[in-house]
Amino acid sequence: MIVEAFRKLANANPYEYQKIAMENLVEGRSIIIRAPTGSGKTEIALIPFIYSLNDFLPSQLIYSLPTRTLVESTGERATKYASFKKLRVAVHHGKKAISSLFEEDIIVTTIDQTAGAYLSVPLSMPKRWGNIFVGGVASALTVFDEVHTLDPDKGLQTAAAIAMQSAKLGFPSIIMSATLPDVFIDRVKERIEKNGGKVEIISVENESEIKSRRNRKVELVNRIGEKLTANTVLKEAENHRKLIVVVNTVERAQKLYLDLLEKKPDCPVILLHSRYLEKDRAEKEKLLEEVFGKKGKGECIFISTQIIEVGMDISSPVILSEAAPVDALIQRAGRCARWGGKGEFHVFRLANDVRNPYAPYSKELVENTVSEIGKKGDFILDWQSEVELVNQILSDHFKCYTDPFIFYRRLGELARAVYEGSKAKVEQNVREVFSCDVTLHENPKSLEPEEILALPRIRVDARVLSGKVEKLVELGIEIYKLEENPVIGEYERKYTLTPIKNKEDITPFELYILSSACYSPEVGLVFDKSVPNAIKSFEPDELMLDDIKTQFKYGLEKETWVEHAKKTLHVLDCYLIPRYYYVIKNFAEYFDYKYNEFANLIRCIAALHDLGKLNVNWQEKVGWDGKTPLAHSGSDVRGLPPHATVSARILQDYLESLFDETQEDLFRAFYLAVAHHHAPWVREYKEYKLIPNFYDVITQVWNDIPEKSIISKDSGGQLNVMTYFDIIDENEAYRLYGLLSKLVRISDRLATGGVGYESIFSA
Repeated sequence: MIVEAFRKLANANPYEYQKIAMENLVEGRSIIIRAPTGSGKTEIALIPFIYSLNDFLPSQLIYSLPTRTLVESTGERATKYASFKKLRVAVHHGKKAISSLFEEDIIVTTIDQTAGAYLSVPLSMPKRWGNIFVGGVASALTVFDEVHTLDPDKGLQTAAAIAMQSAKLGFPSIIMSATLPDVFIDRVKERIEKNGGKVEIISVENESEIKSRRNRKVELVNRIGEKLTANTVLKEAENHRKLIVVVNTVERAQKLYLDLLEKKPDCPVILLHSRYLEKDRAEKEKLLEEVFGKKGKGECIFISTQIIEVGMDISSPVILSEAAPVDALIQRAGRCARWGGKGEFHVFRLANDVRNPYAPYSKELVENTVSEIGKKGDFILDWQSEVELVNQILSDHFKCYTDPFIFYRRLGELARAVYEGSKAKVEQNVREVFSCDVTLHENPKSLEPEEILALPRIRVDARVLSGKVEKLVELGIEIYKLEENPVIGEYERKYTLTPIKNKEDITPFELYILSSACYSPEVGLVFDKSVPNAIKSFEPDELMLDDIKTQFKYGLEKETWVEHAKKTLHVLDCYLIPRYYYVIKNFAEYFDYKYNEFANLIRCIAALHDLGKLNVNWQEKVGWDGKTPLAHSGSDVRGLPPHATVSARILQDYLESLFDETQEDLFRAFYLAVAHHHAPWVREYKEYKLIPNFYDVITQVWNDIPEKSIISKDSGGQLNVMTYFDIIDENEAYRLYGLLSKLVRISDRLATGGVGYESIFSA
């Protein structure tokens, strides 16, 4: 069946390794794949999911990648395949965060967005939605592609942890790479199996099986004794009018580009690195596609940084590259004669006239790679030699990252990120490069917060920005940070514009505004005033501004408490329980429940999630007539007492009666899903007293609840269970809590204003 599905969607027969991988996946096994670039790894995840969701596989696929460029290109493929079954696809990253609830069938995103979702700290959405995002990652088919680009102590361990903990619950995961050494792959397999999961390692054994690699012959040319300069590039361009040049840092790329322009080359020169606006980067990538794409024509010298290593489907017969770790070189070489034929990949020594010539890499890894290449001289770089090089150079480096202490330390850091709810802590669990957003405006004080949020942004390493603060202040360039204050109310946010004077004030994952710095569409962001005809000020994006202003508004139609509770239950029964059948079944089996019994527990908390609104004080403030209690008044009423934690307190005795003393974690998952159905991390409830006829109201919705089990009044206090989970020791309960939160909150949202399931994707 799966082979026929592959033929139908991909219009080709699967390679043998693809067939084996897909068969293992639909049988419920996690898979670790090592295969060369251009070998169809993406289809292994997408095609089985599209044909098996909610049957042999979960009802959601979350596909994680290291870069936005890869997310965009993979998202296009996912959309094409998903159209066969009219599935929804979201392409979600820091510059295009369109999945507000992580609820689409297929979500293609960056690894840091997935980590943030898993840790209840969505990076591009309000933190109050955090536990909805947990529910997505906690119960999806998770895919981690191009994992060799992840920091082995951070992102790679985080991906392995999520995969391992998913497998324990019967939710398969896929880990894919071209350049991971055997020692790490074997250890991940061992961890997953030790934790109760099923996993298979799938490797391409014969390169000739892959069409694009069958007639490809790339020679690595050892030029370690030479430095890569503008003169070197021009000399090569005399014979090769289509040429790619790769250097390791943005500053060196900008300098090489400007040096080349001074020499007035007789063919176009294009520079691309990470510090461009999205629209300028997109235009450059379109031009590059016209020259270096599969049907490309013309001539060009293309200067790039390591952003070329993943996500860019381009090819050149000759590539010049600075020395880098072996896995980076292999990825760069993957853009040489990419679709077959002969190619040359030249490797040069690093510059010795800069402060840190090895940046952004480890000195040890670069030197080990240079040493190994030096021994070999010139040689053919095929799949077999790539695997051998990776094992020779990276095995010792990765051995330390297979130490259980390293792995459990990462799990501890993940738990800390959940506890603190910190976006910076999330990114620290993914990568060494702690990024922040930078925008330009000559007078940011004249803008409203939503206007600043709508300014175009450029992603920059926070350490780079921190290191330039003194220089910027010296040049008279002012720096501001737009800080989000703690949540004031359930639907309110507030921002403060704060001046930055010291490098210690620069922190990851914040938005900084530079006044009087400059930007050039050709050169990118420059941290001074030296670029002629540069842009000094960006303007707010009108479409984004409209969206942000809409998010700042909140209004609800008038609705009685009983109407809203019944609608919530109806939405759950008609849309969400059927959609998550596979997931609910897996959780039921894991916690030793029958499916219908477990589903009814979920129905209970959805029906009763708003019990706190039956508080006399809440009803009086919302305009209650003294007879029929309301869920929403139809007007924008502010200053209402928080009700979610009160709902949990009212239900506490009843929920405790549904679980025995050995099921404390299970009770907490249901209890906290109610307490947190507007915001995670809340820890206290206020004084309340239920309206006189509360029991008659409740039994109109849920009659299987004794009146004596309802805690009808309380003077307030702390929730008497911990308000967070240890995601190491209580991971299954934490994941269940995420699923329950997602089901309750989305049912609540649809019942409040939606006319059908589709409405949550346009809200």
